[in-house]
Amino acid sequence: MLKENTRKLLIRSIAITVVASVAVFVLDIAGVFERPENMFYDSRMSKTANFVRPSDEIVVVLLDQESIDWANKEFGWGWPWARSAYGDIVRFFDMADAACVTFDVMFTEQSVYGEQDDQAFAQACKEYGKVVQTLYIDSQHGTQKGWKAGVSLPVFSDSTDAQFGDEPLLFPVDCIAKTASVLGSISGTSDADDTIRRASAYKKYGDYYIPSLGIAPLQAAGEDLPDYMAEPNEGRLLRFQSSLDSYVPYNAAQILQSYYAVQQGIPPILEPELFEGMYVFFGFYAPGLFDICTTPVSAVYPGVGVHITQLDNTLQNSFLKPSGTFTGILLMVLCALLGALPVSVAEIFHLRKFNVYAACACFVFSGVILVLFAYVLFAQGFVIPVVPPLACLVLGFGSAVVVSQRQEGKQRRYLKSAFRQYLSPAVIEDLISHPERLSLGGSRRRISIYFSDVQGFTSISEKLNPEELTSLLNDYLSAMTDIILESGGTIDKYEGDAIIAFWNAPVEQTNHAQRALEAAVKCQEKLAQMRAELEERSGMPFYMRIGLNTGDAVVGNMGSRSRFDYTMLGDSVNLAARLEGLNKQFGTYCMCSAATKEEAEKSGTQLMFRELARAAVVGKKEAVTVYEPMSTAEYSRRQHDLKKFSNALHLFYDGDFTSAKQLFMALQDADPAAGHYVKKCQELIDNPPENMGLWQGVWVATSK
Repeated sequence: MLKENTRKLLIRSIAITVVASVAVFVLDIAGVFERPENMFYDSRMSKTANFVRPSDEIVVVLLDQESIDWANKEFGWGWPWARSAYGDIVRFFDMADAACVTFDVMFTEQSVYGEQDDQAFAQACKEYGKVVQTLYIDSQHGTQKGWKAGVSLPVFSDSTDAQFGDEPLLFPVDCIAKTASVLGSISGTSDADDTIRRASAYKKYGDYYIPSLGIAPLQAAGEDLPDYMAEPNEGRLLRFQSSLDSYVPYNAAQILQSYYAVQQGIPPILEPELFEGMYVFFGFYAPGLFDICTTPVSAVYPGVGVHITQLDNTLQNSFLKPSGTFTGILLMVLCALLGALPVSVAEIFHLRKFNVYAACACFVFSGVILVLFAYVLFAQGFVIPVVPPLACLVLGFGSAVVVSQRQEGKQRRYLKSAFRQYLSPAVIEDLISHPERLSLGGSRRRISIYFSDVQGFTSISEKLNPEELTSLLNDYLSAMTDIILESGGTIDKYEGDAIIAFWNAPVEQTNHAQRALEAAVKCQEKLAQMRAELEERSGMPFYMRIGLNTGDAVVGNMGSRSRFDYTMLGDSVNLAARLEGLNKQFGTYCMCSAATKEEAEKSGTQLMFRELARAAVVGKKEAVTVYEPMSTAEYSRRQHDLKKFSNALHLFYDGDFTSAKQLFMALQDADPAAGHYVKKCQELIDNPPENMGLWQGVWVATSK
């Protein structure tokens, strides 16, 4: 049954895993987790932005407020600058033999300084031959459909008979467009929350593919394009630096000052050789001049930084690599299982007491490990989903807890209803925590056993009708049962008027013998209080005999697979039953074995004991010493007679039956046990044992 229960719990975990995974997968497809997943993505990006060094082949030149102030002071330039100044910047990098210069600036209108100013800039670009200008595909502001004549064509097309698209394009002014080595598209790709996390290598325009501004510098520099460019529509996840400062930006004033210094033959601020082979990006960075976009690392990230990042990722092959659909599904299934399984494992191994804490700890640990694992992988350039797997973890755990609690509640109600009449609340709670104990089979335990029977119950039952008998018996059994259960005992069964019980199973009790004896004495005291009423209802004397023994027994569920009892088997059980019957031969009402007495005294019981006999019960060859337990008050009241009884008993043990009889006769009116010894002594006087040399004072029981 344990294996069957384990199998059911594992199947339950698998079922919860499947349901949770499917539910989360459907929600994921519906976009429910997109926003929180983006938040986790952005957090990983910002926390790991500095794990990859920026490319040392990229140079950033910014026209900032410091440059504007310098130009105004030195040359009286207002804003905007003359485009010839940009031409001087191009000439400086031409002189430096830079790989190319890319302008993230829209030169779509004629210079305010006239056409000659545009021509001066265009001439510098033409002489250098490695300048990238911007192009914008814009249906609202575009001025031309189709490609502008005389401008370099995009690098890719779908066929030899390629056609351009119909969407309006926004080109630079003619002379600047025609002298550009490459035109790069600045049509960005942002997610639903307007955050840029990825960039496409190309923008499709009809049958042509226009390179993005982050890829165009490679084409302008004459470099071989990466293999992934064969899929021009693929948007790749960008790996951002924390800010543009990571690239050690220069300002336009420094470049111009250096160029003019070289022209004048004086040492420049920046030696041209510093920029040999560099990819130069030029952009505006003064307040109010540059475009702002939202990226995972900043809500106010300069737009030029996106294109720089794309080029950087391309040069270093540091694009983030997302996990595939299969990996995502596998993670969701694994997390759903990690959520559901600990609850079942706790039930399988019966950790009910620690179930909530253990399962919660596994749940939290799994979530933390998943998040940490996601951050570690992100730092290595790999992206795995976090929110859907976490949702599976939560849903799997929550579902397992709910199902477990419902089943536990159902089982708890069943156990309490089925066993509350037979077991103490503590024992029921133990069974609820360890339901495997309801399976067939048993284990060997040292227990204390209780048998009780009502004296002359057959005669009582003959005098009463069924209703009266049932009422009488229920009142009696209820009173005795309450005491036994209160002491932590387990009711094995009722057999008519008989009560069979035991201690130290299924709940372990170190003082089980003490509990059993004290419960027996309390039962006798309770019966004494009830006796007058019970005798009036029954019409006969109402006394109860109790036998107690302590020893090893097999305790567990015995019976068929569909119906069984939690009971006990063994010689120690039989001895307790025999001691209950042995009371008849001594006129006593409570008797225990030496084993029960000794263990109770070790536990510190306050009860007192009168040694009754060395008895050989029916079915047992070896004699056991038996005692009559009693309260301290009763022992004190009878102390004088009990001492005389002890003296007489030792004479009996010694074989001096005549002297023993005389002492017993003095006690027989007040002590039924002494009266029975008088008869036994007379029998032995009349028929002495065959071999007095072997006499050990054993009282051989003649009946059960």
